[in-house]
Amino acid sequence: MAHNQSVGRRIPQEPGGVLVILLDLPDTEIDATLGRFLDNADINSVTVLALPRQKNHLDLADEVWWLERLGPLGLIAMLRRISWRRFDAVYQPFETASRNGYSWLRLFVLPRPKWHYTSYPA
Repeated sequence: MAHNQSVGRRIPQEPGGVLVILLDLPDTEIDATLGRFLDNADINSVTVLALPRQKNHLDLADEVWWLERLGPLGLIAMLRRISWRRFDAVYQPFETASRNGYSWLRLFVLPRPKWHYTSYPA
C-alpha cells in the first residue's frame, strides 16, 4: 500500500479501492464511517463522494470527489468517472440512499462494482 507522506493519505491504486458515498450523511457520522474503512487492511484506498459543505469532515479520506451543481453533462462525467475508476466496491449508507434519492446512481455505473447500502465494509 502506497502512502502519500506529505498529507498522510494513501495514494489511490487504480483499479481498486472503495468509493464511499457520503452525500447528506450527518456530519457527526462521517468520521466514524470513514474510520471503519481505514481500519480494514483489505482496502487499499478510500475515495469519498461528498458535498462541498462536508469538506471539514473529510480529512481521513484518501481521495475526495465533489458533487455540486454539475448540470446534465457534469453528472454524466461523474458517472463515467466512477465507472472508469473500477472500484472494488461502493458503499452508500442506507440513510443517504433512501433520504435524498441518490440510490439511482448504481443504475448508471457500468461495469457495476459490488454496491452496498451500508456504511460497514463487508
